[in-house]
Amino acid sequence: MTDGPFAAATGNWPITVGVDGRTYLRRALGAGGRALPTRAEVESVLALSTYDMPPWNSASDGFRNHLEGWRGVNLHNRVHVWVGGHMATGASPNDPVFWLHHAYVDKLWAEWQRRHPGSGYLPAAGTPDVVALHETMRPWHDMSPADLLDHTPHYTFDG
Repeated sequence: MTDGPFAAATGNWPITVGVDGRTYLRRALGAGGRALPTRAEVESVLALSTYDMPPWNSASDGFRNHLEGWRGVNLHNRVHVWVGGHMATGASPNDPVFWLHHAYVDKLWAEWQRRHPGSGYLPAAGTPDVVALHETMRPWHDMSPADLLDHTPHYTFDG
């Protein structure tokens, strides 16, 4: 961005991890090909009742992969690509949109949990290369997925 509150010239939003040597925020809105997800596409993902399933990787056909963007509708990854610039790289946290987008992904997770109270995080145990429900997660080593299933002690979402 060359002007506005996040431009390099204002000095208010320094880029901490450059991917190409440029120190200003870059975007390429809509240049990635696909449009942003529609409400109908979001609803189709929220309707999936299974969180995850074997083989517990990017080929699994459950809510996790449709939300993240490895299969089907591609909600999360698609927005990164649509915004482009820093959002389409490993330096995406440099863009304020990253934080808004991830708050929305968290809201979708909470909505999915509300709609499917009998469906939970999978795998529950004993799956190589996948963090099971009560296994600790790297790099934290003191938290498991089970510790994070209920977000309400930390924050809630309106409507």
